[in-house]
Amino acid sequence: MEWPNCLNCILIFTATVVFYCEFLMYYVTLVQCQWPKLSSTQESSFVPVKSVIIADTHLLGPINGHWFDKLIREWHMHRAFQTTMTIFHPDVVFILGDVFDEGQAVNDEQFNKYVQRFRRLFYAPKNTQVISVVGNHDVGFHYRMDPYFLNRFEKEFNYTGVHLHTIKNVHFVFVNSMAMENDRCAICTRAQKDLNGLGKKLMCMKDPDFHKCPRPQSLYSRPILMQHFPTYRRSDEICSKGDAPEIERYKEKWDVLSKESTITLGNTINPRLAFSGHSHHYCKLKNLLGIDEYTVASYSWRNKLNPSFLLAKFTPQSHSVMKCDMPTQTTYVSIYIYASSICLVYIVLNLLRNGIKKYSEKKVD
Repeated sequence: MEWPNCLNCILIFTATVVFYCEFLMYYVTLVQCQWPKLSSTQESSFVPVKSVIIADTHLLGPINGHWFDKLIREWHMHRAFQTTMTIFHPDVVFILGDVFDEGQAVNDEQFNKYVQRFRRLFYAPKNTQVISVVGNHDVGFHYRMDPYFLNRFEKEFNYTGVHLHTIKNVHFVFVNSMAMENDRCAICTRAQKDLNGLGKKLMCMKDPDFHKCPRPQSLYSRPILMQHFPTYRRSDEICSKGDAPEIERYKEKWDVLSKESTITLGNTINPRLAFSGHSHHYCKLKNLLGIDEYTVASYSWRNKLNPSFLLAKFTPQSHSVMKCDMPTQTTYVSIYIYASSICLVYIVLNLLRNGIKKYSEKKVD
């Protein structure tokens, strides 16, 4: 085969590999996921809230983020997210904290660029809500959390304290995990006050005659707790399902909520289900409160070679959750390595073939 034809074959093959790795692979992988099923009775009684739950996107910042790292990892998240929107059409997307990697370290100009990048990468259709819970990389751990960072994040996103959000009579409680220290700091005191007020509001929904409550705006159902830190547990050893490569002992108030704060949340809002992030690994377990808790793996290849997210359906009385695996970084890199090897072998074989052909022609002459 002559070199020009050989070159055309290589270009076509390369374009096909790039198209698959950078676009088609996300459809091939994510189309294998499906919405979890509720019972037919539950589906007919209520229109479920269809939600996508992700965590720890960690968009790289201007201080420690390398441009090539941003290019690869953020393109991966962008394609995975947009493919998910196209296939599943959720009612709401929950992001369980650490949207940014350096949110607590950047100035206002850098933060605004951060926000613009996030909205470009995680664009959702108008009929899909995107709700972000605050994480320690967004505003800092408790020891460096400042009202300025909290106000800045809340202005552009959603909630940085304790908040009740209701969709189709399904109640979601969002909590700032870093404000659950119970050490009487100003931010923690405000969060505890809001938590107590929210507990009373839920009690009023359940029993309108309780302390002469105002007329409730929606029906009562036990809420779903959503926050960045997992509730208290010693390690992932107790997970009934999980994908942590190593079992590490967790530190209270750093890796998980304290036991005291976990019990306080349980006593105040009486949740029926909990979701969290922060550990970067998937885990399903019965937590200290005796309810199912799902810790969502990181959405980024930077933190997890095999990232995943959750598809969930909620009604006021029931739920169903499915873990959805994303394309792995290992698969992505391997395809490019194999494709490059094939191209290299093809080029070498053609060069040898042409060299032998020319040698033979010269020898005949």
